Parts: sequence; C-alpha cells; structure tokens
Amino acid sequence: MRAAEAFWLGKEEAFETAIDKATPPALDTSSYFHKAMVKDGNNREGVAWRIDILKKALPVQAYFSMWKACMETEIVATEAANRAIESLGKLDAAAKKFREVVKNDLTSMKASSDRVQTEVAQMGERYKHATQLLTSKEFEHALENAERMAAALKAISALSETKLSVAVFGGGTK
Repeated sequence: MRAAEAFWLGKEEAFETAIDKATPPALDTSSYFHKAMVKDGNNREGVAWRIDILKKALPVQAYFSMWKACMETEIVATEAANRAIESLGKLDAAAKKFREVVKNDLTSMKASSDRVQTEVAQMGERYKHATQLLTSKEFEHALENAERMAAALKAISALSETKLSVAVFGGGTK
C-alpha cells in the first residue's frame, strides 16, 4: 500500500510509520543536554539544567517537526499527482479506443450510404428506361397488334369446333 493510501483511508498510524521510515536518522541532541546539565557542588542528588542552552535545542526540534509535516504533504501530493497522471493515461487510452470504434462505425455507415445511393441511382435509371419503353411508339404498336390478334383468335374459336393452336415466333435477324 502506498503511504498516501493510508492517509486517505484515515489510517494515521500506518501513515506515520511510513513517514518515519522515510526520515533520516534521529538528530543527536545529547550534546545540547550534556552542555546544559549542571551539577551542584554540594553533591546533592539530581540534575539541574541551564535553560539558555536548552532553548538552543528547541528550534532544531521545531525544524524537524516542520520538515516532517512538509514530508507528509509532499508524499500525499506526489502520490495524488501520480494517480491523476495514471488516470489521465487511462482516459486517453479509452478516448483513443472510442475514436477508433466510432471511426470504424462511421466508415461502415459511409460505405452503406454509398451503396444505397448507387442502388437508388441504378433503380432510377431502370425506372426511367422502363417508363420510356412502356410509353414508346413500338410498345403502343405491339399492344395494338396483340389486341387485334386476341380479337382474331376469339373470332376463329367461335367459328369452328376444331381446336386451333397458334404459335407466335419473333422474327430475328441472323
């Protein structure tokens, strides 16, 4: 688990432990205490301390506390930034994949549209050709001939009881 993860989950003890592992070795303040210690000449038990020397050690302790607070902030901020960068990378990959899918879909739609346009144009041409054929003089003449032939066949069948078969062959050129 990342150190900042413990911070975000509210696990302060685990976060403090991770920070403590990242800190440099503890500052040796024994020299301050050694200089500040005063022994009484009357051989009484106990130790006295010179406050002026101990006050010199307090800023060092304060600086360390400030350093540790800055270190905590840096770790949390760095890990948050790394997570944001990682998320942006994933978002970019998802966006690229989406664009590829959409591009493929649009290409397919364009191809289908082109096919429909081509087929509609072909149907229009064929409809126009059929209309021209059905309204032509040749077709009108063929209808008149067919009507006359039907009337003639009807008249022939009414005249005799004999069955008559008629075959019509188109005259082709060789």
